[in-house]
Amino acid sequence: MLTAQLYGCAQTSAPLTEILAAVASEKFGTASAAPFATHKPNPAYNYLRVELEGHAPALLVLGYVDPHPQGDIEVWYSAQQEVIKTQNGRIVGTAGLEVDWRTVQFPSSPPAWPARDSQGATYQRRRDEMPGHHYGITEQVMLQPWQGMPPIHLPISLSEGQARTYVWFRESTLKTTAESLPPAWFAWGVRNGISTVVYSEQCLSSNFCLKLQRWPVQEGAL
Repeated sequence: MLTAQLYGCAQTSAPLTEILAAVASEKFGTASAAPFATHKPNPAYNYLRVELEGHAPALLVLGYVDPHPQGDIEVWYSAQQEVIKTQNGRIVGTAGLEVDWRTVQFPSSPPAWPARDSQGATYQRRRDEMPGHHYGITEQVMLQPWQGMPPIHLPISLSEGQARTYVWFRESTLKTTAESLPPAWFAWGVRNGISTVVYSEQCLSSNFCLKLQRWPVQEGAL
């Protein structure tokens, strides 16, 4: 289970012991109180706010960035060394969660986020999932721009006014060798002068879905 109340996030690579020293942790529980009211993020770190429905939100720390031809992979840690890896906003690996995507590969690069072809575009994804030793799952995924607000329930950390400044995308599974996943949603915005995915909702299984948000909110208009 993902660690719940995690603090920290380095802007540059740092020893794991230093990263983990920057965070405090609890397991996801039923408590509704979030740590954000009393905790001020350290500007020396980058944060990823993670929310699992029905549980208190979490802040993960950026341990390091791994260069990759298809886009840099950001490796986010909890204090108990649970891991979420993201690439261009998409989850491409996890460890220590209730459901883990151990490896994710794209035979060719997914469509670029700024491309706004109303017809959408497709790409292939291969992944290994645990538990259950599900190896070599192959999926055909469609990426489509979404006009207006998506039909999702926003977290308390994201106001509707802020959400309306984003460009939204929907990713849906067209074909799969495993169970079909709920649609994923991605918000494209400008953060610190750089266009990037600033918020997303992604499911690792049909009933294990995460909301990921760069934190704190510092986005400007596109």
